[in-house]
Amino acid sequence: MGRLAETPSREAMATRELTRRLQTGAAADVAAPAPRSRRVWWLALGAAVIVAGAWAALTLSQRRDVTAGPAPAGPTSAPAAVPPHDATAAAAATSVATASPAPAAAPAKAISVALETIRPVWMRITLDGVRGFEGELPAGEKLAVEGDQTVVVRAGDAGGVRATVNGVDRGPLGRDGWPLTVSITPQRIEPLTPTRPEP
Repeated sequence: MGRLAETPSREAMATRELTRRLQTGAAADVAAPAPRSRRVWWLALGAAVIVAGAWAALTLSQRRDVTAGPAPAGPTSAPAAVPPHDATAAAAATSVATASPAPAAAPAKAISVALETIRPVWMRITLDGVRGFEGELPAGEKLAVEGDQTVVVRAGDAGGVRATVNGVDRGPLGRDGWPLTVSITPQRIEPLTPTRPEP
């Protein structure tokens, strides 16, 4: 007698159906496009890259303009056409721009003194009653000062300082190793302290 074919139970059929659905659902998930949130994220990233590139290009072009300096002088372009009601104001602005004088240079001082140290020396310099410098200077240092009426120089070693007044070399201020204060005017160099050290 032949064997009867067994019919699957309801539980087995339900299990097979569930397995089939899960397999077709997984295949659909693989084929489905990326979720909307991922697409938005990629679009935002692309926009940020574009904005950063535009900002970098603008910054570099401004730096090139600054480092390039002013444009070379050349023929200027013709001025833009001015409407009739603004013609008077434009003419006035042009005449003011062309008529304004260049700033005048500061007047030269009456006394120009160049001091050069022959060896290390302490000095105090007063210009028209106002202290301009005080301190120790090394050998070979050069100072240029100007005054209207007097330049007073106090040197710890008068022989260690050479003076040029209004372009004329006056030699050392005094004798080697002796402190000295001198008043320099356009006419002369006058000692204000004794030329010999006190005993």
